[in-house]
Amino acid sequence: MRRRLALGLIPVILAGSAVLALPAAAQASNGYTSSSIITYTVNLAKSEIDVTDQSKIRNYSSGYYYYAGDIWVPKEAGKIAATADAGAVTQHVVKTDAYNRDVMLNFQPLYSGHTRTLTAKYVIPAGPGASGGFRALKAYTGFCASSPGGVDAGTLNVVVPDGLTVSFPAGLVLALMSDAKGVQTYSTSSNVADGFYSCIQASNTSAFTKSSATAGDQHFDVQAWPEDASWSTNIETDLTADVPKLEDLTGLKMPGGTVTVDEVASSELGDYSGMYDPSAQSASITEDTDNATVAHELSHIWFNGDLFAATWMDEGFARYSEKVAGEGNYKPCTDPGTYKGSGLANLTYWTYLDLNSSSDDVAVANWDYDASCYLVTKLADAMGPANFKAVLAAAQSRRQAYVGGDPANQAPGNKAAITAKQLLDLIDEFGMTPAGVKDPAEAQGLFISYGIVTTTGVTGRTDARAAYHTLLASAGKWGLPLAVQTSMEAWDFATAQKAMATATKILTLRDQIKKTLPDFDQNGTQLEKLFESAKSAADLDSVLTVAQAEADTASKMSEATSAKDGSHNPLQAIGLLGTDLGATMTQATTELSQAKPADASASAQKVIDDVNGATVLGLVRLLLLIVLLLLAGALAFLGRWLMRRRAAMALATATAVGATVDMPATTAAVAVALPDGSVSAGAVSAETATPPPSEPPV
Repeated sequence: MRRRLALGLIPVILAGSAVLALPAAAQASNGYTSSSIITYTVNLAKSEIDVTDQSKIRNYSSGYYYYAGDIWVPKEAGKIAATADAGAVTQHVVKTDAYNRDVMLNFQPLYSGHTRTLTAKYVIPAGPGASGGFRALKAYTGFCASSPGGVDAGTLNVVVPDGLTVSFPAGLVLALMSDAKGVQTYSTSSNVADGFYSCIQASNTSAFTKSSATAGDQHFDVQAWPEDASWSTNIETDLTADVPKLEDLTGLKMPGGTVTVDEVASSELGDYSGMYDPSAQSASITEDTDNATVAHELSHIWFNGDLFAATWMDEGFARYSEKVAGEGNYKPCTDPGTYKGSGLANLTYWTYLDLNSSSDDVAVANWDYDASCYLVTKLADAMGPANFKAVLAAAQSRRQAYVGGDPANQAPGNKAAITAKQLLDLIDEFGMTPAGVKDPAEAQGLFISYGIVTTTGVTGRTDARAAYHTLLASAGKWGLPLAVQTSMEAWDFATAQKAMATATKILTLRDQIKKTLPDFDQNGTQLEKLFESAKSAADLDSVLTVAQAEADTASKMSEATSAKDGSHNPLQAIGLLGTDLGATMTQATTELSQAKPADASASAQKVIDDVNGATVLGLVRLLLLIVLLLLAGALAFLGRWLMRRRAAMALATATAVGATVDMPATTAAVAVALPDGSVSAGAVSAETATPPPSEPPV
């Protein structure tokens, strides 16, 4: 990218030689023939261009002679050394214009039938900073040479030392005629009658004087002309001073790696003083640059066509960045005034300059630079330094202006350059709004005034942005749906408004659920994810259906919670024994967070049913317990009775044998199993009988 010079265009020098004969007595028409050979020799040792102009004139008139002719040379040329093949030659300056000097050469009269050869030699200074755009340096040579003009036949030669790679960027392309004795000779392929020019550029990159500078993480290789030691010193000083200031101003870090900074002639860049090539990571800065230009070109490391899609953005931010050069070198950009071109102002149509640009073109180009910088200055002042940095950070990261919640649910970003609409959104959302600017359309109005956007194009934008911020505040920790984000980013404000209306209904239901279930955390729930990821109106309608179902379920869950946590009568308490109402409610909460309102409702209903049925269940359990207790008592009584009965029977049997038996007193333990499973132990006393005597035999 480039920064325009404050000076005018570097002219194409058409400073050739034209020997125009003047008659001694009367004007003669076609009374002579002329030819000329002009040779430009590049003298690197002296940083100059040595010019030899040799003209031959033949007088074939009848009765006339010629004694003078004029020659045009660059006004930067030194004194002309003029000679002739016969007699002396004198000279005087006739006039001087912006670029050339008209010198009259007087010689001995040239009579009919005779020929005169005139030789004019002069030197054009071509060192660093020499005026006129002529350069003859070891690393770079550049100038425009003019052919003979006003002659019948002419030849132009350019002699360049070996080691320089030659090109012809403008004018006639000369042919390489010879390459011998350490020089290359380029020439017209044949004599030409009409004047022309040829611009030559030649370079030898190996001849640069190389040095380096480092500022933070950024390294610079500085390549300067050997003849211009002060340039590299000044550039290194500016680089190390400007990089931290630029980073502080913009909040952006230099990318690191190595950037090459090379010295070039002012004429190389036409009407510009610097150019940055992002693909080559190189900055070309003219020999006569200043600190502001260095800061400007350094800023193009960021603002170079990759970050922003329009030239006015790159140049506006780069020109604004010149303020790091400090007072005295940079004046804050002020209102550029009325547009200098025809029609309405429109920064989207950037005016580029070349050697053929008119003064009107220059005026428009100046206005473009001034206006773009003024626009950035106004915005930067309104939003403040911190927010200015935030805007650039968002632009560099290609962040969307309108949020979509979780980054995973945001519209996919890309590396495409930021458009004017996207920049305006970033300025408003990350700059003007956080700064509390009272007029929400201030930035938009500036963009309209400079033709960047149209009044029709922003219809509905202010209202949509107001609705967006209202919705954003309502959403709280939730991000907004993609359907809202993408329509706002696309400036489809009618669609955005419809999406935001549906989103508002969903958030209203969400808040209703929160009131119904104060302890239910909705952040991170499936409903939030569905809300944020909704890409269309249809998606939002589906989410609205889910939200309504969840709101209904929340009422059921609130009823279930009240039933679970309320007071229970004794019969309910008995009926709820062994029932985990808390686990069921936890399950309902989980199902609600998973956007399964039907399942959550069923779980909540189960809790309600369990509580409501607990009284009956408690009564049944109580009656069953009573029955069991009665049965246990009856069985115990029966067991005791059986033990007594057995004891009585044993005694009766013993008595039935009819004998008195001496029975030792013994005690036998009798265990009786009771009906309830317990064991009752009793004691039975009896005397052990002595076996009766045998009966007498019969």
